[in-house]
Amino acid sequence: MAQFTVVRDVRAPAGAVFARLVDWDAHSAAIPLTRLHHTGEAAVGQRFVARTGWGRLAFDDPMEVRLLRPPAGDGVGDVGGVVEVAKAGRVIAGRVRWTVTPTQSGSRVEWSQTLVVPWLPKFLDPLVGGVGRLAYTAGLRRILR
Repeated sequence: MAQFTVVRDVRAPAGAVFARLVDWDAHSAAIPLTRLHHTGEAAVGQRFVARTGWGRLAFDDPMEVRLLRPPAGDGVGDVGGVVEVAKAGRVIAGRVRWTVTPTQSGSRVEWSQTLVVPWLPKFLDPLVGGVGRLAYTAGLRRILR
């Protein structure tokens, strides 16, 4: 199991940042070779699939929203928002949790992820975590533009 966290400060209100992070179409536009297939708006219990790859060299990453609580406001001291998504794929499983907290200059996003790649030996977990951190840092930067 690989774990990593990405922290990013954003010069935008917490509510707007949270809305962008639960816009699954924004994820599709920002993450290369990945398209999220979903219906409706983000909600607890919503299931969707990320299809990653190119042509026949692709895999499905089924997910379910387990927790979704928007920020209580945009002011410092307001309760931040949180989302948790369970990944239940055969190729990649795990959990994604992100928080959006109001700050003086906008908001702070903390994206934590656990990746389980059951077909790889466990000694490669640090490599999986490092690659995951790099990929999700770049993806998060593009989503939040």
